[in-house]
Amino acid sequence: MKSQINFLNTTKYRFRYLKMFNLILNIIEKEEKFQKPLSLDFTLIDDEQMRKYYFQYKGKDRTTDILSFPFVNSFSTSFMKEKFLGEILISYQKIQQQAKEYGHSVTREFCYLFTHGVYHLLGYDHISLEEEKQMNKKVDKIMKLLQIER
Repeated sequence: MKSQINFLNTTKYRFRYLKMFNLILNIIEKEEKFQKPLSLDFTLIDDEQMRKYYFQYKGKDRTTDILSFPFVNSFSTSFMKEKFLGEILISYQKIQQQAKEYGHSVTREFCYLFTHGVYHLLGYDHISLEEEKQMNKKVDKIMKLLQIER
């Protein structure tokens, strides 16, 4: 099966990680044993746009690295050829800042947060410590499979 990412770049940043993101989505599809290919919308934005979305949807007047919006359907999607997960927004400026702050590559930061976002779309969260451990274990496994270390 081949998963699909519908990508929109609203910035002037030259995004080079779409192939890697597709690979991540295909690995998650296999690891989580989905019967249909996965699909999602991914939009690359800047800090200014992220701040607006973060305030609009979370009520926080600051920027963040990623926002995930799971697809919630009230009708049957069994006829669809793929499983649509939802939408992920990533601020490239925040990614660059965090990579520098954490002392690892921009590639690692993009891949880690994209994987993290996909698991949010799948219903995982990190509100409690137990949920956080479970989610981080899954994300870390994908990073290890890709041989992307800190």
